[in-house]
Amino acid sequence: MELILDQDFSLPVLATVAWVGVFYIFWSVQALANPNSFDPSARFDYSNNLWAIADRTALNMSEQNVIFLTALWLHTLFVDAEMSGQLGLYAAAFRLLYPFLRAVKFLLMELSTLPYYCIVYNMWINLGFKAYAGKALFDEINMLSMILRFLAVYLLTLIVAMGAKVVLSTIVGKTKTINEAIQTKRIKYSFSTK
Repeated sequence: MELILDQDFSLPVLATVAWVGVFYIFWSVQALANPNSFDPSARFDYSNNLWAIADRTALNMSEQNVIFLTALWLHTLFVDAEMSGQLGLYAAAFRLLYPFLRAVKFLLMELSTLPYYCIVYNMWINLGFKAYAGKALFDEINMLSMILRFLAVYLLTLIVAMGAKVVLSTIVGKTKTINEAIQTKRIKYSFSTK
């Protein structure tokens, strides 16, 4: 897979600037929203709704930084800069809506989150397909196709996650049982030596 350096990078740069701008807005609101910012014990006191929304918004944005910026720039360099920039600007706009939609009604934040995930998933899908097959899966933005690809990958991700949860639950269950047995033997041993 070769880098595509002979293209205009204006839109991806603009998308990056927009993303970083949204990031700093969210972190500034978070810094200003906590009425008990000098009380470390109040860090996770979400009784103040403004603080709860501002904190979760800033943390959520931080969680997405690496995933989004990596997808944006790999897609830019290996697939198409203009399409990446357009998708990146849409993603930044949807992230900007997150706290406002969440403030109106908790579930409304999904109107920000799901389109954002759809955009990022599609950049990763396109990038992976190009790495595998040598050509991009899609070379233009078609919302219906993007939604269908997103849903397919999202469902696959959920199925894999549920399978991993079952395996982990089994391991943790066995570990818990082993740990309980060890503790029981220690207790018996400590009683028997007295």
